[in-house]
Amino acid sequence: MSYAFRLFCAIYGHQPVLDAEQAQTADVWIRYAPGSAQGQQPRPTLKLSSLYQSRSLYEAAPPPKRFEREGESTVLFYSPLPGQEPDWLGEIFEWVSSADEYSVRARDSVGRVAFAETYLGRHKLDARIPYAAVAMRFLQRALCRLAPGAVAEPRSPVESAGHFVIPTHDVDYFPGSHLNSVYRVAKNAAISCWLYKSAALGMKQAGMALRRAAGGPDPLDQIPALAQGESRRNVSASYYFLLKRYHRRDANYDLSQPGLTDAMAALERQGFEVGVHGSYTSLDEPSELAAQFDSMRARGFRPLGGRQHWLRFTLDRLIPAHERARALYDSSMGWPDRLGFRSGACFAFPPYNFEEERPATFIEIPLVMMDQSLQVGPGEESDWYHQVAELLSVSRRYGWGGISLLWHPAAFGGGWLSHAVGDVFWRLMDSRNERQETWLSAIEFVRSVRQRYIEVGLLSEEYGSAEPEEPVQQPSKGEFVAA
Repeated sequence: MSYAFRLFCAIYGHQPVLDAEQAQTADVWIRYAPGSAQGQQPRPTLKLSSLYQSRSLYEAAPPPKRFEREGESTVLFYSPLPGQEPDWLGEIFEWVSSADEYSVRARDSVGRVAFAETYLGRHKLDARIPYAAVAMRFLQRALCRLAPGAVAEPRSPVESAGHFVIPTHDVDYFPGSHLNSVYRVAKNAAISCWLYKSAALGMKQAGMALRRAAGGPDPLDQIPALAQGESRRNVSASYYFLLKRYHRRDANYDLSQPGLTDAMAALERQGFEVGVHGSYTSLDEPSELAAQFDSMRARGFRPLGGRQHWLRFTLDRLIPAHERARALYDSSMGWPDRLGFRSGACFAFPPYNFEEERPATFIEIPLVMMDQSLQVGPGEESDWYHQVAELLSVSRRYGWGGISLLWHPAAFGGGWLSHAVGDVFWRLMDSRNERQETWLSAIEFVRSVRQRYIEVGLLSEEYGSAEPEEPVQQPSKGEFVAA
C-alpha cells in the first residue's frame, strides 16, 4: 500500500513519512493497526479498515458496492463494517494499478481489452467519474477532520497552474503521393456514409477527393495549419510519429518518407514536442518499441514519450516495453470510442509494475478523450463541446490534472471527420482560461511536475537522465504516516 500512499501524497502535496523512527515529525498518522509507535507521543490518527486482499492477477476484482458520505457517493471494492473507515489506500491501488484488467483474457479484433470487458464496462459504471481521485478526496476529508485547518484540496506542484491539460496529436497520415491522398479521402467518404451514417459528410468528402484528383489541395495535410493555430495561441503540443510500417493498420508512411524528418524538425524548432507513436505491432516483440525510440534518436531527435497506435496494448506488455525504451512517459491508457478515466485517474501517475512489485520508471498521462469518440459516441454535434468541457471540469474538481486530449491532425479540415470535431478542439483551447487550465506539451508537463513524484519516492532521483532508472525500492506494507 505504500505505492497508493505515496501517490496520494503526490497529488495532495503531502510529505510522506514511512520511517517509524521519524513518525513523530508527522502531523497526522494513518494506521491499519491500533496503538501508537512505541515510546512516542501519539498523533491524531486515522485508522483504516484493513480490507485489501492480494490475489492472482488472473482473478477479477470483487464487484463494486455503493458508498455515500457527506452528500458524495462512490463505489468501493471492499465494504467496511458499519462505523469503520474504508480502506482508501486499497481502493486507490485497485483503481490506479488496473489490477482487474490483467484478469481479462478476451481481446477485441485489434488485440485490445474492450471497454465492455473492463471493470467499468462489466459493472456498468460511469467512466466519466475518476474513482481513484474520489477515493483520495474521501481520504483527505477524513484527515482534515483530524487536523482542522488543513487544506482540503489537492495542491498543484506549480502554484500558477491550477489544472494541466496536454494536447496531443497522433500523426496517422503524412502527405505522400497524389494517388494515395485521393484514395484516402475517397475511402473516408465511404466510411462516413456507411459507418458514421452521415451521407452529407460523405458527399462533402467525395467532393474533396474529386478536387484533389484534379490537382487541388490535400484535405488531410493539416499539420502546418494545426501547428500554426497552436503557436498563435501560445500553446505547445505533442506530435507522435510512426517510424515503422509492418502492418496494414500502420500509417501510410515511415521514417524513409521524403520530407518527414524535415517536418519533425520544423515542429521542434517551433517549440513542439516530437515523440514516438508505437507501431501496431510494436509490443508484439519485447524489444521492438525500444528499437523504434532508438531509431528516432539515431536521426537526431530525442523522443521522451508517446502513445501506442490504435491504443493497441495490454498492460503486461506496455509497462516493461516503455521501461526498456527509457521513456519518461506514456499516454496510451484511454479508449478510442468514449470519454472517461480508464484507471479512475484524472491525474498522472507511474503505473504499477506487478512483475517486480514497484512503481514503473515512467509516468502515465491518462488519455481522457479521442477526437473520433465525439463522432461515434452519443450526443448531438451541438453537445460535443459541452461533453468535453464537462469532463475537464470534473478533472479540475478533483485535482490539478495531467490528462491528455487526442486530436489527430487529419481530424481537422473535414477530410476524415466532421469539421465540427476540429472546431471543438479550438473552442476548448480558446476557453481554457475560463476553466483555469494550463495547456502544454507532455514533456513540458513532466518537467514541471516530476520533482513532486521524486520527493514522495515514486520516481528515482535519476528520473529524466539519459540512462535507465533503477527500480524505486518500496517499504513493505505496514504503518503509514503523513505530514
